[in-house]
Amino acid sequence: MDEQQKPTKKIPLNCSLVLLSATISLFFFEYLLDITGYPTEVPERITHPANYEEFRQNLEFQYVFKTNSRGLRYREIPKEKPPGTYRVFVSGDSFTEGLGVEDGQRFTDLLERQFHSSDTNALFINGGLTGTGPLQYGKLFLDVGLSYKPDALLICVFVNDVANTPENLSPMPFGGPPPLSGLQRPIHAFWPRIYTQLKLLSSHGEVELKTSTTNFIQTISEQARMKKISETQIDEWKKSLPQDLVDAIDHGTFTGSILSYGLLYPEYWVDSIDISNARAEKKWNNMTIVLTDIIERAKRNELETSVVLIPSYFQYDPRSHGESNPWIVSGTVIRDQWLSGETEIQRRMRLWASSENVSYLDLTPVFREAVKSHPNLNWVLDGHWNMSGHRVAADAIASWLDQQQVFSFSSNKALTNQKYGLRTSRIQY
Repeated sequence: MDEQQKPTKKIPLNCSLVLLSATISLFFFEYLLDITGYPTEVPERITHPANYEEFRQNLEFQYVFKTNSRGLRYREIPKEKPPGTYRVFVSGDSFTEGLGVEDGQRFTDLLERQFHSSDTNALFINGGLTGTGPLQYGKLFLDVGLSYKPDALLICVFVNDVANTPENLSPMPFGGPPPLSGLQRPIHAFWPRIYTQLKLLSSHGEVELKTSTTNFIQTISEQARMKKISETQIDEWKKSLPQDLVDAIDHGTFTGSILSYGLLYPEYWVDSIDISNARAEKKWNNMTIVLTDIIERAKRNELETSVVLIPSYFQYDPRSHGESNPWIVSGTVIRDQWLSGETEIQRRMRLWASSENVSYLDLTPVFREAVKSHPNLNWVLDGHWNMSGHRVAADAIASWLDQQQVFSFSSNKALTNQKYGLRTSRIQY
């Protein structure tokens, strides 16, 4: 009987040894990450690299991308404002930054030319940052935008800002990272660098893969497994992918996120436009908390503030709903009813702007009307505005600023007998 009990007694001892060994290994791995410089928190993306320039090429477009000394895709201007100068800081994501178009063709550039006159010089400082949501581009405004001493803030909310807002948000959005809960707290307390690396690996944010050595399918498949997505779903997703687009992603000429969401987050656009489940509701609430905080901080700095809602082409362009669209091919859910009527994101943004007493423009009706006579407003595969799309946006925003007297510099005189691109007088910075 004694001999029969011996193996049983060894089981707790063996488990303890395994647990001790695993714990020591974790501390050792944490130490290695420490001495090699890995961060203890997910790094915040504030701006682009400063004074950076590169040639960017996509299947549908090519352009020169360059930044100023503060990491913005905008020209260099002095810190101090000359007399007669009015500065508008424009916050937003890739649509604001102008992904896919050259400098001078973006709606902010067109607005700047439109509102330049002999006695008034209105600058629209482009604070767009690709791949971000309000939490990130809001921090850019606070950390960088305010240093320009702007007179006004124009927040350009793209509809996917809902999905790009985290579910867990700190009570003070710009005061630090989101609070940890449950097992996250002790894990981060003992092994902060390991926790941070796992957090980065499991993130389903925008995946922009540009290097020629990247294996897109393998990378996204590994992320899917970490999210407990079945092998059957992964295999079906792989079979759906157009090989030419996969090759383009691996060679840095197409955006990987467009195909990755069909597997990692197929309800991405549904959460953003319909806001019809608990996850989307939480993201929406957090987004409005962030936007309200940004507006309150702008007002405390005595800035005139306004908001523009930028729609997805799924809300106005019937061609975007074709079966060959890469979003649809790879499994992302797109709904035909978004092409007409007021979608939920439009309704909520309208009500929120009214409650905040902030000037507000919804560009959705504008683009639904414009696409009837100008069907090519977006890059077909990529989905961002092309030059024509930026021109439509600039025209609508300029008319709104002027007619509603949104900012104190705007006046009917500024728009009289003017057409975009026809102003040739030199702008003084």
